[in-house]
Amino acid sequence: MVHVGDGAGAPRAVDPARPGADAVNPAPDHPFLLLTRGPDHIQARYLPDGTYEIEHIAGTDHRHLFTTDAVLVRDVVWSWIQGDTWWSHTVAWTTVDPALAEIDALRAELTDMLDGMSLLDSVTDDLDAALARADELLTAEPDFDDG
Repeated sequence: MVHVGDGAGAPRAVDPARPGADAVNPAPDHPFLLLTRGPDHIQARYLPDGTYEIEHIAGTDHRHLFTTDAVLVRDVVWSWIQGDTWWSHTVAWTTVDPALAEIDALRAELTDMLDGMSLLDSVTDDLDAALARADELLTAEPDFDDG
């Protein structure tokens, strides 16, 4: 299965034989290509700094490669598609420690939660300011001077 996406949500499956509208610049801001074969997948992403990240997951084996060489990305992905072992034996992959991957996932989840909490902080600040103003008005001396 081939997936392409624009970073705006879940990838959408594309039939490589009939890509249709998805063939025209499907991901101008967050380009990636995700290929799956059973439970295994390989994904190539173009990062904002101009590098490519290739990720391969097979069961508990999780590896990454960062490069600026688009031809290497093409060759790795094509080798994986063909079932050749070149992509796994020739390229200098970095193994991702499962504990680190879990920490990264937790960090992303906590970041999302903290972003939501920052909104609550601004609401709380506004409420505190309103209550402080109400306290000022309630403790002020009444002005009954008609004069």
